[in-house]
Amino acid sequence: MTIFEWITALMPIVAVLILLVIMRLPASVAMPLSLVLTAGLAFFVWQLDATRIMAATLQGLVIAITTVWIVYGAIGMMNTMKEGGGMNAIRSGFINITPDPRIQVLIVGWLFVSFIEGASGFGTPATVAAPLLIALGFPPIAAVVIALSADVSAVTFGAVGTPALIGIGNGLSLDVNQPETIEFLTTVVLQTVLIDMFVGLFIPFILILMLTRFFSKEKSIKPALEVFPIAIVAALVYSIPAYIWTLILGFEFGGMLGALTGLIILVTMARKGILMPKRLWTFDGYADEIDQPLEKPSVGKGKRELPQWKAWAPYLILTIFLVLTRTVPFLNELTRSVRIDLPNILSIEGISTSWEPFYSPGFMFILTMIATFFLHNMSWSQVTSVFKATTLGVVGTAITLAASVPMVRIFIHSENGGAGLASMPVELATAAADTFGGVWPLVAPWIGALGAFVSGSATFSNMMFSSLTTNVAESVGVNETLALSMQMAGANAGNMICVLNVVAVASVAGLLGKEGTIIRYTLMPMIYYVTATGLVGLMLAAFFL
Repeated sequence: MTIFEWITALMPIVAVLILLVIMRLPASVAMPLSLVLTAGLAFFVWQLDATRIMAATLQGLVIAITTVWIVYGAIGMMNTMKEGGGMNAIRSGFINITPDPRIQVLIVGWLFVSFIEGASGFGTPATVAAPLLIALGFPPIAAVVIALSADVSAVTFGAVGTPALIGIGNGLSLDVNQPETIEFLTTVVLQTVLIDMFVGLFIPFILILMLTRFFSKEKSIKPALEVFPIAIVAALVYSIPAYIWTLILGFEFGGMLGALTGLIILVTMARKGILMPKRLWTFDGYADEIDQPLEKPSVGKGKRELPQWKAWAPYLILTIFLVLTRTVPFLNELTRSVRIDLPNILSIEGISTSWEPFYSPGFMFILTMIATFFLHNMSWSQVTSVFKATTLGVVGTAITLAASVPMVRIFIHSENGGAGLASMPVELATAAADTFGGVWPLVAPWIGALGAFVSGSATFSNMMFSSLTTNVAESVGVNETLALSMQMAGANAGNMICVLNVVAVASVAGLLGKEGTIIRYTLMPMIYYVTATGLVGLMLAAFFL
């Protein structure tokens, strides 16, 4: 690949960063421009047939529709909780556990996000957690950045093991029905969790550091330092149980049960005051005393605040729906029985897509919305208000995704052109392997992050680059499972900044047009995580493997 071709392959990524992050254009403008640029480069430089470009575009549009389905459900869920009084009640409940936003970050932003990731994955955690944080009084931009940045360690497990089972399994053409395959994938996952015990140890503290430094009135790191010990504990009460549960039950349940264990431990510690800060901190600064109550949210004239069990019941119902449809064979088959298949779009082999609308988290959101209408005794006018606000709120997201997802699919399916080149991401990864093969554990996380950034999925990143990673590892004498765990950890970090996730959660939080600002913040923890993972991997390769 020539220098010009290498620059061309990199250009779609650079264009997104320049247009969104540097020029601060809204995604609804930046992504259509990036789509035109990527299609033009694919046609003129990669010499792709116009039919192939159109097929990839159509595939992207279908995937965009499936994502809008999830976003619609998430926004609808948030509007339902607002309209029915659930959000106000939840905020009051969290204030009773701890009124300190720093500890709320650990409970909601870290452990609850990790639990939802383990149950459903696919961008769902941030769309669920950000509205909760906003209800607790967090600035919307802070809620979104924290929810995205926290969704990293648990991505190893994804939706009941999908990144390993589907991602690496398909990427290496393994038979996932064979015991030796499950044993191999379990080894990769366990090694990734072990690495995360070191790298992810500081993620909860970084979340709080970002909160106090960027999103508070005083913009100081001092309030974050005061809760450093409990932040470290929050990391460990997730990662250690996740490792143990994986050993006992397998990687399908490690993340979900690890996060649930951590939630029980941390909430108990908060209630008993163990390692809790001596002073109450708010977004406006310190309160005089730790037990000074914050102002309870108003529930409106003539209304009574919902009891906590009713306020939290929709999230419990949502979690049950997600878990049961992914773990109970009968329900799994039932919800997946309706499947829309589009094989070989425009007769282009390999460009296919499918959609299981009733298995999607979007359908689970909508089922939960309907249950909540009755549970919270909402009036017909409230119900119609929810659907009206939700429909209007998703329009901007649909426009953005209709450009961004096709751009990604053209980027990914840019092979088989007249220039005789592999696809753009594979050419980039191969060039990196040729240049940095000697320090592949340092580079592998960046390759994984690249895959997640452009595809919007850690699972797809693992699927796209697992074969390349193992081939390079074999050629340079690096342990195969170590290289795969490095790539997997990097894909986890790419989840923080992928446009698909950012647009989805920005829509839910009412921040469409602020995607570039969100990515500028989430780039910081992402760069830390990928760099630290590479350094840990390099040391492991040099001294232990």
